[in-house]
Amino acid sequence: MVAPSAPTHLRSRRRHEQKIKKAATTKLCFMLLSAVAVISMVIVFGSFSSNPNRNLRSKFHNMVEHYELIGYGPSHPRAAFTLVATNDLSDPLESMSKAIRSILSTTDRNRILVICAVFQKGVLTKEETIRVELELDKLDQGATTHWHGMTRHKHEGNQKGDETDEHQHGHKIKAMFLDSSSVAESRRDAASYIQLLIKNHEVANFKSEQENVITVFLRPDSEIETERWIDSVTHGLIGTDDKKTSNAISFAASSTETISQGESKSANLELKPIKSHASKEALALTQGQSYPTPIVEGAVTAMTLETFLNFPIQDSALDSHFASDLEMSFNLWMCADGIDIVDGLRAKTTLGLLQHKDKAGTSPSSVARLAYTWMGGKKQEIGRQVLQIMEDGGVTLKHLEDEGKLLGLPDSMVLQSCRTFKWYTQDVNVAMDKELAQLEPIGEDKKSDGGEVADDAGEIPSKPLSEINTQIISTAKMVDLKFVDASGGHVEDPHRGAMDENGLFGYVHDATALRKNPPTFTLIKEQAQCDKQDGTMKMLTKKVFVDFAAHQAAERQAETSGKPRAKIFCLVYTIEKFHDRIPPIRESWGQKCDGFMVGSTKTDKELGTVNIPHEGEEEYNNIWQKVRSMWSYIYDNYYEDYDWFHIGGDDLYVLVENLRLYLESEEIQLAANGGQRLPTGKETKQLPLFLGRRFKEQGNEMRIFNSGGSGYTMNKATLKALVTDAFPTCMPHLHTFAEDVMVAQCLRNKLEVFPFDTKDENGGERYMPFGPQHHLNYKIPKNVNSDWYANYSIDIKEGLDHCAARSVAFHYIKGPMMQRMHAILYGHCV
Repeated sequence: MVAPSAPTHLRSRRRHEQKIKKAATTKLCFMLLSAVAVISMVIVFGSFSSNPNRNLRSKFHNMVEHYELIGYGPSHPRAAFTLVATNDLSDPLESMSKAIRSILSTTDRNRILVICAVFQKGVLTKEETIRVELELDKLDQGATTHWHGMTRHKHEGNQKGDETDEHQHGHKIKAMFLDSSSVAESRRDAASYIQLLIKNHEVANFKSEQENVITVFLRPDSEIETERWIDSVTHGLIGTDDKKTSNAISFAASSTETISQGESKSANLELKPIKSHASKEALALTQGQSYPTPIVEGAVTAMTLETFLNFPIQDSALDSHFASDLEMSFNLWMCADGIDIVDGLRAKTTLGLLQHKDKAGTSPSSVARLAYTWMGGKKQEIGRQVLQIMEDGGVTLKHLEDEGKLLGLPDSMVLQSCRTFKWYTQDVNVAMDKELAQLEPIGEDKKSDGGEVADDAGEIPSKPLSEINTQIISTAKMVDLKFVDASGGHVEDPHRGAMDENGLFGYVHDATALRKNPPTFTLIKEQAQCDKQDGTMKMLTKKVFVDFAAHQAAERQAETSGKPRAKIFCLVYTIEKFHDRIPPIRESWGQKCDGFMVGSTKTDKELGTVNIPHEGEEEYNNIWQKVRSMWSYIYDNYYEDYDWFHIGGDDLYVLVENLRLYLESEEIQLAANGGQRLPTGKETKQLPLFLGRRFKEQGNEMRIFNSGGSGYTMNKATLKALVTDAFPTCMPHLHTFAEDVMVAQCLRNKLEVFPFDTKDENGGERYMPFGPQHHLNYKIPKNVNSDWYANYSIDIKEGLDHCAARSVAFHYIKGPMMQRMHAILYGHCV
């Protein structure tokens, strides 16, 4: 793997002095403009009242309340803070209150978006929870020293009608009481809330899309000491030219008054924190004003919210602040632009349980999880050494596995575009590299389950397939991926091919035409109904979403690594009568597919429809023959150009970003490679996978098929096996509408390929046979045999839980509803 270029902060140190000068100029101009504004207010407002002081105060209060809501715009972005109180705190309320007071006393309230005060499970009693809310509300309303612009004050009282009336504060502090005991998960939950708040602010025009919110992680045992710190952080993360980077800034911190210049923090092979020091070269680049640190100091860490959300690895099982900070540091150094300590930004820490817990190091379960995710586990020397040291301490991997501590490991495949851990130890955390050099190498165990592991075998997955999917794929046989001509000269169905606009056979559709020349999506307000608060709106705003962050991260990974993303061919079937249903598909989800085609009764190059003749009449009761010919045409002409093939009707809506991410997931890659090891990319064989919404035909669990409503998805092995091995002898002349049942029957009886369980980790369905509102409102009857959907379904849930958050397809979506779904999911309703 070719490592990405050096982190931005290292490349930009030579521009540091220039940035400081520019920042100082900007700040001076801002102060002068503020002074002019205040003087103007005194002159103007004083002429309107016989009591100019009271009038001026009133106008000032109105201005304060205005900027409380909207801030100062993109050039002075707001910050969103996250503090997580754990059971390690002796007095959680006092610790959180002190930390929040430090925020308010050093930060302009107009640049505070929100302060998320997170209290984990078991930290507070019910009575303490009430006391926390009252105390935080007092702080929110000005009971402690705080800033508005250049004005610093404290609200002493608020007697109505008195000239001492104070201005009103917006709600900046959000108390969150979570069931989680994981710091990493708590931070993610807070980030999700911040995202929702930002979206609401943008809808209400309280925030511009160009404002890059800064997220700040403040430990509850720490306090910010530097006033007006946010200007320095803004310049360090976004700069004066509004070009943000993906780095982080860590405040210098100590429990004493003394902080040595150049002092940083590293981790050793036990994953314990140790002191380190920046090199002379690094200090010289900025005259010691900023320097890199291998891991965040921990007290106060700032980065753009976008940087945090784009971390490829976020392990919700990491329990402590230090373990979460380690993962954050690995993300920042190996997959982003690194970490700087800025010497002028200071924080004070309190000696207590959190500090002692840091020094004690990371828990064995977190050590193992970090080692397997970032260090290759038993596959790489660094991982073997870290795990061996852990086991020498008395905790074995088997013990952790038996306790379920290693379940749900992150998919390390997403790190392929990141720098390696070896690079990190050699170029950043050199203390760990020196320690590693003093140890005897641990050879890799070549044995696995009693047999030899091939030299070219793929990596061991972070977690095995589920029991049900292991059973599902156990009967299928690997398929050689080499193309085999099954057309027979294109003289008989289902391989006769397609006809052009003049009715001549031999036509080959350009499947990339739509992708290369996509039509613009035009919002029609009457169809989008953005203001309609119904079940569709609720499902698509409260649960189902397009995972843009993961999609963009995967795009960057593909660009950096040179390894292309999964290529998807989308196939829709219709007839000429319903060609008016095709433009909405082309304008919305169709153009996101790598290849796109509409099988129809008339070829129209502008619409992308292709006339594919088949045996028998063109009628609903003969869709089986239509689909046989369509799949044969796809195999004959496009098999070698795509990785996955999805088919559905003209009332289908596909969330293509989510579908692609699912097909690229470790679970699917593992299953397609046989279920034991992940593919290397050099495989010549593949296990057939048949993905969709599993139904029991007439409630019969022995006849499970993938519903055609939301469409179903095949990999190359399945398409080849279906067309070349199953179609010739599987009901080749049957006329029926049940094409989805027939495809499943052919795969089952001829190839022992069964529908894969595509539920997500929470049991939500990814492929939806109805629209969002139907699934939200559906209630499972007591007698499941009384309703066909309940009878056909397998372990479904109700309400919002019915659908997976990252659903991939919905059925019965056409015309205005397709316009509306696309508008909601892709932000056109804002």
